[in-house]
Amino acid sequence: MTRTIDIPTFQAAVVRNCSPMLAGIKPASLFTYPGVYADQNGSSATAAIEDRRAHLLNVIAQCNHELNPFGIHLSVLVWRPCGALVYACRPNSLATYLADPRAKTALTKEGYDTGNLSACLVHLASRITLASNNAAECACGQTRCALDHQAHCDNGCTCEFPHEIGYFLGYPYEDVHQFIVQHGENYKVFGAWKVYTNVEQALTTFDSYRACTQYLTYIYQQGCSLAQLAQATR
Repeated sequence: MTRTIDIPTFQAAVVRNCSPMLAGIKPASLFTYPGVYADQNGSSATAAIEDRRAHLLNVIAQCNHELNPFGIHLSVLVWRPCGALVYACRPNSLATYLADPRAKTALTKEGYDTGNLSACLVHLASRITLASNNAAECACGQTRCALDHQAHCDNGCTCEFPHEIGYFLGYPYEDVHQFIVQHGENYKVFGAWKVYTNVEQALTTFDSYRACTQYLTYIYQQGCSLAQLAQATR
């Protein structure tokens, strides 16, 4: 499915997928905007695909013009045949979250420079691209292997999906760690993320996410702009 690329359609997708981030109760969100944004066979992007990318980037730039004053930034991490992987975050909140030793230590081991958020997102995007088996392309233009600090890895490798992405979505540190250690198995509850530790707190958070999304979706449908949504729960 290819979704229409225009301001109202894209903004509706942001509200639908990123309301907790817009409200400031979550540092980041990630969603796929459906459409063909990469060639399935891995060849160079066609003129139609390049045009589609440019169109989406223009829409995102307009949204950023509205949201940047409120400390929110949107970007495409990866172009895929099934859609563009869009990352929405509050850079300041995310940087604070990633500075915690529980995230910093784990990410440093995977080659991330946690003192440079932009570099971290480039590294994350390239790791997602390498792990994909569907001709995904890193939107940041990164072409070298993100794992080249490991001597055994080369550009032809098949890399495991970077499950440390949970840190970039602001999930509880221990739950992200346990997800990686236990390969996504043996969890206690499954909601916005797989829960291994504080189930009661996680369930409360899931409820707050749902309530936030319902509320912001409602007032957006009443005519509120993204900027107004970003201020609605302040």
